[in-house]
Amino acid sequence: MKVLLTGAAGLIGKEILNTLVAEGHEVVATDRVQFSAPASVKSSVGDLMSIEFAESLDFDCDAVVHLGSVPSPLGGSDEMVFHNNVMGTYHLFAAAVEKKVPVVIYASSLSIYGTAWSGPWTSPEYVPFDENLPLNHYESYALSKEVNERSADMWANRGETAFVGLRFPYCNSEAAINDFAEKMKQGDKETVLTGAKILWCYLDLRDAAQGVLTILKKGAKGSATYNFLAPDTNAPKPTMEMLAEFHPTTKVNTPLPGYATIVDCSAWEKVYGYKPKHLFKRG
Repeated sequence: MKVLLTGAAGLIGKEILNTLVAEGHEVVATDRVQFSAPASVKSSVGDLMSIEFAESLDFDCDAVVHLGSVPSPLGGSDEMVFHNNVMGTYHLFAAAVEKKVPVVIYASSLSIYGTAWSGPWTSPEYVPFDENLPLNHYESYALSKEVNERSADMWANRGETAFVGLRFPYCNSEAAINDFAEKMKQGDKETVLTGAKILWCYLDLRDAAQGVLTILKKGAKGSATYNFLAPDTNAPKPTMEMLAEFHPTTKVNTPLPGYATIVDCSAWEKVYGYKPKHLFKRG
């Protein structure tokens, strides 16, 4: 299978790039910064904000994996983050539909729900929550993710290309996830608050890559977005204790046993079946 990958220099992008190559796929990769890639990969450097550059990419492929965006609201001003993430994605989606690419897989984010980067302290309305949880944005990064999901819906209506958005949580290596958990356990104030804001969710980079591979193998139709993350947390205490301490206003619709995640991923599991395998090991 031939895959066009954007954001190949990023944390998730590097993992997906190497995984695709290891699985024998032909990869065309791009980013706006220089990056290293296996010899078999055709690579280019450019900015998706340029419609000319976006349209120059090789869309004669079986799928596009789009990760090329500013990865957090800390990457620039509100205006810059929104403009970059929305227009770069729009250019890419438009070109993919024009070239009749069968499927576009793109990175959305759990930040879309509004808790991760909000100024005032915010909590989910209820748990466990699925993709229907009301969105409460406080910054343009979360807003850009919602706009991109609606953009995918529109382009799916206008063409034959299918779109799959993955609402990724905090994604990192096993070592980084373990280090974050250890800092929470030791009571590092900043890490403890960050963990509560991101709802103690995580996903190993290897599982992120396998999720993408699963979509490539099974295909897609129309436009859909999915929560996709590990089924547990890396919090220092059981989930119900963490909720009571940090999100006491959240309505608990179903008690969550042990360290179970508060995010419902059943829609993803029903369609694609893949469950993350690289889980946090408590010691």
